[in-house]
Amino acid sequence: MCGILGLIHRNPAQRAPLADAVLNRLAHRGPDGHGVYTDDWVQLGHTRLSIIDLSSAGTQPMISRDARYVVTFNGEIYNYLELKAELEAQGEIFSTHSDTEVLMAAYAAWGRDCVLRFRGQFAFVIWDRQEKCALLGRDPCGEKPLFISRTPGCLAFASELKALVPLLDSRPSLSAEAVDMYLHYQYVPEPYTLLCGVHKLAAGHTLLISAQDWDAGPRQYWSIENVREPRPAGESTETTLSAIRNGIEDAVKLTLRADVPVGIALSGGIDSGAIAVLAQKHYPEPMHAFCVGYPGRPAYDERHQARALAKSLGMIVHEVELPVDSFVDFFPQLVRIMDEPIADPAAFGHYSVPKAAADQGIKVLLSGIGGDEIFWGYHWVTKAVRLNQLIRRQPWLWGIAQGLGSAPVQNFLLKVTSYPHAPAQARYWADILQRFADRNNPADQLMFYLLAYDFGDAFAVKREVYGAAMSGLRPENPFVPTALGPREYQQIPAAVIRMLFETWLVSNCLSLGDRVSMGVSVETRMPFLDVRLLELVMACRANNPDDGLGQKAWLRAALKGVVPDEVLARPKAGFQPPVREWISGVVEKYSDVLRHGQLVECGILDKSKIDFICRQLPQRDWIGMYFTYKLILLETWYQEIVAA
Repeated sequence: MCGILGLIHRNPAQRAPLADAVLNRLAHRGPDGHGVYTDDWVQLGHTRLSIIDLSSAGTQPMISRDARYVVTFNGEIYNYLELKAELEAQGEIFSTHSDTEVLMAAYAAWGRDCVLRFRGQFAFVIWDRQEKCALLGRDPCGEKPLFISRTPGCLAFASELKALVPLLDSRPSLSAEAVDMYLHYQYVPEPYTLLCGVHKLAAGHTLLISAQDWDAGPRQYWSIENVREPRPAGESTETTLSAIRNGIEDAVKLTLRADVPVGIALSGGIDSGAIAVLAQKHYPEPMHAFCVGYPGRPAYDERHQARALAKSLGMIVHEVELPVDSFVDFFPQLVRIMDEPIADPAAFGHYSVPKAAADQGIKVLLSGIGGDEIFWGYHWVTKAVRLNQLIRRQPWLWGIAQGLGSAPVQNFLLKVTSYPHAPAQARYWADILQRFADRNNPADQLMFYLLAYDFGDAFAVKREVYGAAMSGLRPENPFVPTALGPREYQQIPAAVIRMLFETWLVSNCLSLGDRVSMGVSVETRMPFLDVRLLELVMACRANNPDDGLGQKAWLRAALKGVVPDEVLARPKAGFQPPVREWISGVVEKYSDVLRHGQLVECGILDKSKIDFICRQLPQRDWIGMYFTYKLILLETWYQEIVAA
């Protein structure tokens, strides 16, 4: 696990090596060493966090034995031992014990399609000195980041924006479209970024460029929606559950491969609980478990449940308590660590766990992230499946709903939906009609994010505060990342999962998780995102849908007898920090950063509305408070990352 950065030039010329000052911007991602490779075409940089093969043989950028290939690589190929054996059978000779050398040999043997064989998390750039071309690749789910900026003469890349910006010829401007997306989602959905001319190589994509094909676009090699081999229809439930159980255990075993200690981030829920049980089963000594709590141990504090499970497994337990003042005071530093403005209020908690692990000398941390996304852990996501399938089967409902979009009718339907004494059927149909009648949702899209908490709140507020730079935005702008096109009835569950993976999971959960863990030089691994496990689950449900069985039905049933019953029966709680206290503290302390900041300067915010934004809007309701918080975070991010 490391930091990578560099420049690829369209035309050859003598180049100066990358400066130490630029490499130092990624030192937190790789405190164990750094290296640079330079020739007339490329400048490749690397900062190393030693996880596999701790010797100097694993130093990067690494040059192949025949001197043809050079690679700078961030991540881990968990199945590198199996791939190494396969390549050795073909005559390949290895001189190190690192997965980096295996990655290079895999590219030499199988070309661009080598990524289809990898199980792991990765972002890499391989330079072919003979063909004068570069392959950029990113793992299927996007666990590891890769930012790129391409001009007619040069492509710059880096693991983080704070390292990419200094490589550019000039400071990029803010993208109005991306700012608008951010204020709806609380993050910027990839491949977009807030900076004009800067993008992410999307998850599950590769990019092959050369001087002769400089304008080549990224190519998708994997999508969770497209399962290659669906399992047989009518397969027995026990066969399905057994396959899932074995798939999870196999993924956990792979993610335990490391030459350094491995710990686990543990809550009281089923996802991390399952990982803990299976990881300790295959780990040779007591693992370190880290859990978060809050002063006074409120009802949502899960330390008791986490400690009970960890102790039953013989783990060593570490508790982290998060006072409100700690978050408020740490806010500017946290924004810099996050590298992108991600307004998830849980960010501080997610940072505190790897920080505690680092303090104990733990370099690798297992996490249950991904369990909610692949096993229907969010009620609004299963609701999206139900509503979209209903409208596909009953298209006449759409016609009726289109006449119910006026504000008075919408308000009436919302009241009926929430009125506890209304008949159940009345509440059910009022909710459906209100959703279908919402005029913000594009008519040609599956209904999705308007069912999510907070997404729709920005529509009303932004009209009150936007400046001239936002006047040309299209009404459908926030929905661009979910424009997948139409789907047949049976295709809707997979399409909904895809939207969740390609937005919330990769751009919120994984981006945040990567930055806060790498900010303290800890690698986070997520067994639920093992590509073979994901393909197995999607193949099982292709002909045997499970979205109507209840929250995490397959996961609970598959782990029966493996994970304690009290853990399996526990309802989803999610990470629940004292959000109002944290956010109100930030708004009170830092709101003045908006008064003369970049958001006003470039016309994103109306200068005449700053007093309203800083003082009145946060006092109006939660929607106003959270919107102001997102603006403060955005402005602070610009000052810390772009203008620094």
